[in-house]
Amino acid sequence: MLLLRHASAGEKLGSPSLDRVRPLDAAGRAAARDLPAALAGFAIARILTSSHRRCLESVRQLAEARGLPVERREELAPDASLGDTKALLEELPDCALVCTHREVIERLFDGDIECEKGGAWVVERRGSRLVPATYLAPPAAAPRRGYAVAGINRRIS
Repeated sequence: MLLLRHASAGEKLGSPSLDRVRPLDAAGRAAARDLPAALAGFAIARILTSSHRRCLESVRQLAEARGLPVERREELAPDASLGDTKALLEELPDCALVCTHREVIERLFDGDIECEKGGAWVVERRGSRLVPATYLAPPAAAPRRGYAVAGINRRIS
């Protein structure tokens, strides 16, 4: 499973309702444009995302390139409960891509891993646990297509 943090969208806005509609900035649009090529080597059968605009914009071109619908899920929003997010991830196939927010990634892994805007983690299943295995830098920061940066052995209990 791929766990993607939305691409760059500038700074967080003070109002939650305004922040939901914050679009990608120029760097984020470039990263979203590069995402289909950057993830060409990964099997992706489903694309799920937070309904926040910056997440939708992050995966739109990838979904179009793959001919897949984008599934909006509130379990991936910044204020979603950990239980709801984990329940969603547990039911997904290994070939899913999930686009979410820093807050969600921090909750899933107790703040022990980081993910840049536009970066992704390859998450593996080990029994009933999800383990972040390989970090993928944002497409714009990655040297062409090969961009595995780090491995880790942290679990979601």
